[in-house]
Amino acid sequence: MNLDEFAARMQAVTDRAEEGLARDCAEEAGRDFLAVLRVVTPKRTGHLMESESLDSVTGSGPTAQAVVAAHARYARFRNDGGTITAKKKNRRGQYMLGTPAAGFFGRSVTQRGAHYFERAEAQSQTEIEAACRAALDRYLTL
Repeated sequence: MNLDEFAARMQAVTDRAEEGLARDCAEEAGRDFLAVLRVVTPKRTGHLMESESLDSVTGSGPTAQAVVAAHARYARFRNDGGTITAKKKNRRGQYMLGTPAAGFFGRSVTQRGAHYFERAEAQSQTEIEAACRAALDRYLTL
């Protein structure tokens, strides 16, 4: 390959990378983050973990982002913590949280958050970097 051919191929690689590299990195990194998140997510029944998904990948050029979210009704509460207050009366006419099988907890319950999204972010850095390197390697093929 002569110098002109090499330059033309390098320009083609540059053009392809400018068009889609960030988006491809974001998509692969999002999938890898989701895999780590599902390991770190607190599990009682698995419903919370099963509600997690890679919702979207947006962007082009040098900037892109992947959105990973949990969709279970209580996902934010489980991650961030907070206080739940009963809003409905039970059969006895009392405001009470709980079930007969699990027991009753009173009118309100405060729970510390598990902060599992933050833990997954910290634990997934190696996988995310590897995903971006793999995407870049595919672009750098002459």
